[in-house]
Amino acid sequence: MSSVHRLGQRLSLKGQSLTVRYVGPVDGKAGEWLGVEWDDVTRGKHNGVHDGKKYFDCTPSLTSAADQEAIYFSSKQAEEVGFDKFARRQAELRGIFVIVLDRMRLRHRSDDPDVDTIAELCQEITELDVGGNLFETLVEVYDLSRRLPKLRSLTLDANRISVEDSKHMPRGCFSSIRTLSLSNVMLNWGTELAPILQQCFPGVQALAATHNEWSSIIHNGVLPPGLKTLDLSNNAFTTLADLLGVADSAVETLILKNCNITTISSGADTNHRLIFASVQELDIRHNAIVDWTFFNELPATFPALKHLRTTGNPLYTNLKTHAGKLLTPEDGYMLTIARLPNLETLNYSKITDKDRLNAETYYLGLIAAELSSTATDAEAAGVRERHPRFAALCETYGEPVIARKLIVADGEVDPNSLAARLVRITFASGAVTWVEELPKSLSVYALLGIVGKKLGIMPLTLRLVLETGERDPVSRESASYQGPDWWCSDSEDEDDCLPANGVDERSSWAMREVEILAGTRAVGTYVEGAEARVRVEARG
Repeated sequence: MSSVHRLGQRLSLKGQSLTVRYVGPVDGKAGEWLGVEWDDVTRGKHNGVHDGKKYFDCTPSLTSAADQEAIYFSSKQAEEVGFDKFARRQAELRGIFVIVLDRMRLRHRSDDPDVDTIAELCQEITELDVGGNLFETLVEVYDLSRRLPKLRSLTLDANRISVEDSKHMPRGCFSSIRTLSLSNVMLNWGTELAPILQQCFPGVQALAATHNEWSSIIHNGVLPPGLKTLDLSNNAFTTLADLLGVADSAVETLILKNCNITTISSGADTNHRLIFASVQELDIRHNAIVDWTFFNELPATFPALKHLRTTGNPLYTNLKTHAGKLLTPEDGYMLTIARLPNLETLNYSKITDKDRLNAETYYLGLIAAELSSTATDAEAAGVRERHPRFAALCETYGEPVIARKLIVADGEVDPNSLAARLVRITFASGAVTWVEELPKSLSVYALLGIVGKKLGIMPLTLRLVLETGERDPVSRESASYQGPDWWCSDSEDEDDCLPANGVDERSSWAMREVEILAGTRAVGTYVEGAEARVRVEARG
């Protein structure tokens, strides 16, 4: 050990940094030992003293177990009993089931003369973490793991392992492994990682493959049939379609934290419907989801989904109604539940019957309010398309009352809208013209007041004449014509019914005008349509 470690050497164990302060024997202990000082001053139970003998010094802030105050339960002082026996067992690795050797710059040599002692000392080991070390080949890892007969969990994170030699390894050589971690190994999913899973790890049930910089997994190779949990967090996926190679697997728990996922699909492939038929639990925390379309499509994409985790997505930081009213995170929680009818837990919280009732009725009310704000059939259809659960919610709770009583055809004005209750009037007084937009319910007295104020004239001295734009016939007597009235039964066009000389000497045409009389009568009773022209005259 002394040839490997030295005083002052910086190491890390399970992500915790430390400094080697002593290398050598310890009285009453077999072999050589390392005395370490943790960077975290709260760690460690002594200050380099063992059985009264001082082996090394630590930072003064560290305290030894002997210096600590006695611990009392009620009035009785606690005593340490049996720790000597425990220390002896620990020296022989008896009773130890987990070994963590991450970032220790280790390799394994099958020709090492002491290699057989591994099997003797590690018979009970079930979990081995050799992440961040110096392993170079999968054969090297296999030779180590086969000496641990009860090994079930293997962590190889941050090793740069070549898998070229895996083709010559026995099929199913890691068959005892149930939990495997291959994060930050930078293997290609389709050509390297998936093949070794099939060849060497047929019994794996949980796989962590995070931080591998993958942007897509489209390889259709068959994953181990027993693989139920797959963690692909901290990769570079942007859509769930990037995981097409996983869709047909038996995975039940899919973890996709801290990716850059925004949508279900990219929209480029409309012929293939993406379905993760086996996934019951989905973790999409801290992605880039910004609208509800993603959640509207989840039930069809994950038909068996029961458990979902969604926190940390931008959608929940700026929630608003269709009218722009800000919503709370609790509103976002309810709107997520309402969109997913089979969900049982959300963000680790169980969804009760009351939770679902409140969420779905609240969501139905918001849809009704949005429908009430629409003015055309096309707008209303768009609302229903944005809320695909509307029909199912209506079937369960009954269709809500829509305040918008009439949906008119495109291009028409809803008679219940504000626009339908206004009239645009062009006023003409000599050379002066101006336009006012006024409610049809306005009385003529009020209209006269508005015009009088505009012109600076007493209102009741004014005469308002509505120019309808229509013509009325005006009869007149003619001395030159004594014959009968002309009428042609062959044509409905009045011009075709004129006398042969083309002049109707019986009548002429005059523009129809209606005086708007002062009173309490509403302007709308005079005006039809949305526009009118009124001539302003002084009374004689």
